[in-house]
Amino acid sequence: MVEHGAIHASGPDTDYLIIGAGAMGMAFADEILRGSKDAQVLMVDRRAKPGGHWNDAYPFVSLHQPALFYGVNSRELGAGGEDLVSRAQILAYYELALKDFEATGRFVFLPQHDYLPGGVLRSLISGRPDRKVAPRKTVDATYMDVRVPANTAPKYAHSERAQLIPINGLASLDRPYSRYVVLGAGKTGIDAVLYLLEQHVAPETISWVMPNDAWFLNRANIQPPNIAAEFIDQMRLMHEVGSLDLVLDELERLGRLLRLDPEVRPTKYRCATVTDEELAALRQVKDVIRLGRVSRIDDATLQLASGERIFPEAPEDILYVDCTADGLAPRPEVPIFAGDRITLQAISMCQQVMSAAAIGALELRMDSDAEKNAILAPVAHPAVPADYLPAFARTMENQKRLGGKMFCWTFTSRLSGAKHMPFFHFVRFMLATLRWPALDDERVAALLGDH
Repeated sequence: MVEHGAIHASGPDTDYLIIGAGAMGMAFADEILRGSKDAQVLMVDRRAKPGGHWNDAYPFVSLHQPALFYGVNSRELGAGGEDLVSRAQILAYYELALKDFEATGRFVFLPQHDYLPGGVLRSLISGRPDRKVAPRKTVDATYMDVRVPANTAPKYAHSERAQLIPINGLASLDRPYSRYVVLGAGKTGIDAVLYLLEQHVAPETISWVMPNDAWFLNRANIQPPNIAAEFIDQMRLMHEVGSLDLVLDELERLGRLLRLDPEVRPTKYRCATVTDEELAALRQVKDVIRLGRVSRIDDATLQLASGERIFPEAPEDILYVDCTADGLAPRPEVPIFAGDRITLQAISMCQQVMSAAAIGALELRMDSDAEKNAILAPVAHPAVPADYLPAFARTMENQKRLGGKMFCWTFTSRLSGAKHMPFFHFVRFMLATLRWPALDDERVAALLGDH
């Protein structure tokens, strides 16, 4: 086994320098080491352990998608089926994956190191540049810039008396509060509300600041064996109905999309998933504050973009829970393959780890950057409903081209949803792609209309 910090590389230094040991970096490294007999990999990260943002996430977080297709291709995660593993399980999993990598004798991990221009690696402990590398290719696994409340300062001001914590702080509370105010309506906000309810906090003592309502994915439909039907319905509707709003309405009627309040039409689409049971629990919270984003917290007064809310409790009895970090903020699309640089981005909507593994697999099978970029194009993470159609269309185009070049990989890799389709479901899915192919730009524009 190669010891941490020991450089074992071919050529001038190493074949691949991977910046970032998060989920995408680990999935890419796994594919390179698994698919090649001699490729050397050096990975650096600012954290002490692999796992990226999972190191900073709140203790009670779990996956919002099946563990069945999360992690790295070479190692199973979780108990299979609908299992949603916890943060602790994920971090332990990545430590085991790291040991698998090191056992190849072709992998080195440098924790708590910065990558500086020119290939200089600087220790965060000593503060000194302790080596310079000249890799054949540099892989940026940090480009997606995943953020969580624990490592992201709020964008709003707050008074000294305001009791404000990131969601992580809920796990270490040692006294009750009369009022819990959850700030943010994304996946993190959902988790905060559900956690409070699970701890038997009375729903009437919870206030939920929701700048925008969002469409939720029904988690039951992205679990095996329902994946094929989920995609087929989306493909069919995009060809049969006349507008994006009608697509969303029909997906809601079919139970594939959910919303918190039947009377409020969602204006966001971020791929957050919930179950029917979780949605019923969330609906117990009646004080949903829809006055835009928070601008300032003044003791018991919450200043928002479109008004204010004054709570009757004393400031010391109100706990504000920050869940406002944008986990996957929009990033400019750049070519994935560019000479001696690879920039990991999603090539499948809301499926970052599968995307990174696919990029690694294609990297080993083709030489031309132009050809590789023609097969895999970046798919922007959706933020609003209008983003959903082009993201889905590009995902289907990427999958079609990838399947044409790497059919066996696409449908045998554990990170791929297709791998988990029962045989006859898979046949139905393939036939559906012929009947309802990926949308072209003209059809996307027609469906979007004035959006």
